[in-house]
Amino acid sequence: MAIFGGLTVAAIVVASVVPLAGAVALIAPVPLAVIAARTRPRAIAAATVTTTLVSFAMAGTGAATAVLSAALVGGIVGDTKRRGRGIGTISVAAVIVGPMVGLLTVLLLWVLVPLRTLVLRALENTVGGTVRWLEAWAPLQPAADVVRSIGTSMVDQWWLWMWVGGAVGTIVSLYVAWWLLGGVVNRLADIPSEDTLDAQTADGDLAPAALPLRLIDVGFSYRAAGPAVLTGIDLTISAGEFVAVVGANGSGKSTLAKVLAGRAPTVGVVDRPGPAGLGRRGGTAMVLQRPETQMLGARVADDVVWGLPADITVDVDALLSEVGLAGLGGRETADLSGGQQQRLAIAAALARDPAVLIADEVTSMVDPDGRAELLQLLSTLPRRRGITVVLVTHRGAEAAAADRIIHLSAGRLVPHAPDWVPRAGASSEVGSSTIPAPRPRFSGVDSPVVLDVDGLGYTYLGGSPWAVRALHDVSFTVRRGDGLLVVGGNGSGKTTLAWALAGLLTPTEGRCLLDGAPISEQVGRVGLSFQHARLQLQKATVGDEIMAAGGVRVGTAEVARVLEQVGLPRMMASRPVDSLSGGQMRRVVLAGLIAHRPEVLILDEPLAGLDPDARDEIVALLARLRESGLTIVVISHDFGALNSVCPRRITLVDGTLAVAADAGRVEPGRSIAQAPVTDPRLWTEGGPA
Repeated sequence: MAIFGGLTVAAIVVASVVPLAGAVALIAPVPLAVIAARTRPRAIAAATVTTTLVSFAMAGTGAATAVLSAALVGGIVGDTKRRGRGIGTISVAAVIVGPMVGLLTVLLLWVLVPLRTLVLRALENTVGGTVRWLEAWAPLQPAADVVRSIGTSMVDQWWLWMWVGGAVGTIVSLYVAWWLLGGVVNRLADIPSEDTLDAQTADGDLAPAALPLRLIDVGFSYRAAGPAVLTGIDLTISAGEFVAVVGANGSGKSTLAKVLAGRAPTVGVVDRPGPAGLGRRGGTAMVLQRPETQMLGARVADDVVWGLPADITVDVDALLSEVGLAGLGGRETADLSGGQQQRLAIAAALARDPAVLIADEVTSMVDPDGRAELLQLLSTLPRRRGITVVLVTHRGAEAAAADRIIHLSAGRLVPHAPDWVPRAGASSEVGSSTIPAPRPRFSGVDSPVVLDVDGLGYTYLGGSPWAVRALHDVSFTVRRGDGLLVVGGNGSGKTTLAWALAGLLTPTEGRCLLDGAPISEQVGRVGLSFQHARLQLQKATVGDEIMAAGGVRVGTAEVARVLEQVGLPRMMASRPVDSLSGGQMRRVVLAGLIAHRPEVLILDEPLAGLDPDARDEIVALLARLRESGLTIVVISHDFGALNSVCPRRITLVDGTLAVAADAGRVEPGRSIAQAPVTDPRLWTEGGPA
């Protein structure tokens, strides 16, 4: 809502302060129309209030009035679209609302005399300038006389012109917003609405009673006549259980989690004693795959208790310590790493003392030690606090710790194969991958240096009271065809290093060179996959995304080839990006990077959110890419699974380089922090020089 409201404010402010940019205001209602089309009326009401106040602070009364008009138009168009009505309804609304808005404008200018004076003076100046420009050309003298006459009439009879102009402008805005919103709604058709986690029946004042929970022949589709995401689900969840939900990417795990959290199914029955109480104390708490979407407080401590009644006392420090964030209560939430955000989301969920905690891939961005700590925490919650835990996971070790396992395949419950857990465990934190080590085209000291990092440091908000030094004194080299794994705890600076290696951040200290020149001046030669794949996908369909990432030379044949390389079927090229699961999105990003053919590939958590088969496919693909001579740098907590791709390993601790293990392998039971410290700049293919 904040993003769409911001777009409306931006359009209005630009139209208000930039000469000859008034037409931009025509698109201002569209973002608010999207809110009205996708959410409840109170959401558009809240957006109207906030956008009006922001626009008033930025550009004054005129901009605030324009935002109110845009909100009215957007609300009408969005609500009409949501109710399934058509252009006839918009036409009726235009006849009624247009004159009303024009009249409101006249009344406002009548009361606010200084504003009226300013508007009329600006009008006189505009007309006068236009007349002088026309008079400079003798053949245009008649046109200058006409413009002067109209301008005089507009100033003398301003109330009539403002009324007619406001009415016509509103009518045009309604039709423009309707036309534009049609395309936007089609683009968003496969995205679950903002209310996907809300119970579809009003809870009223009833106390939450989420358990026992029984699903009877439940099915679910995100839109009418759309594909079924869940089909024929029958299961029961009782108090005090620890249940794991597993399955391949796109099998419906996250959708099942939403149904358990209170989303009404399309078909079937969800039977429970009372309301699910999502987000309410004693009800249901849910931690999503992308925890940053749940952060509301500016500080960590504020976020834990955000939305709780004032009379509820929460031991914030104890909760933060319980999830591994001890001492970070005063930290800005924006400064947290992905793993720390996941821990914070769990702390906020526990602050509600829920009966049910639904955790969707909550360990995907957490380092191995932290992953074990969180699994221990979740597995003991039923015994210690009486909280039922439903854990959605791809990790066999996590599923094995549960009391029972729910296995989904293509939206249906299937018997859980006993060999699935050791199958997934093969890609665990320690041990070796079954994929043979690649034979890179270049290796050892004979390979040319492609990346040279020397004394690299980076400080966010440098020179301000909020400065955070994310990296300092980082030095290493990467040779062409090399495979380097960067590991470290949450908040150690790994993602900042990835962005610096891709040239998206210019070092505040030291240097980061690609083939001897600063990487920040060669953006595009290094490919980067983000931690959160959805942030990297900009096009409507998979095929369009890959072609955009690959460049003009990439056609449909190349799209099909790279899709098969990352383990996705060719027909997925026509799929909307927003209909993909998190793991599928990650593979589409990788397909686009492969199509682009970068000199160096930087992958930030490439295995997060992938099912066991997909993880093995990606590891095998990366091994083949490196065998072909591509230089690969991986940021990951899954260092055991990536031995075949990255024989070299360096470790970041508190933003600086601490360890470069001799062969990138750590024996089972041994922490990487115990590996011998080595100068990484002296490292060669066979070990330390």
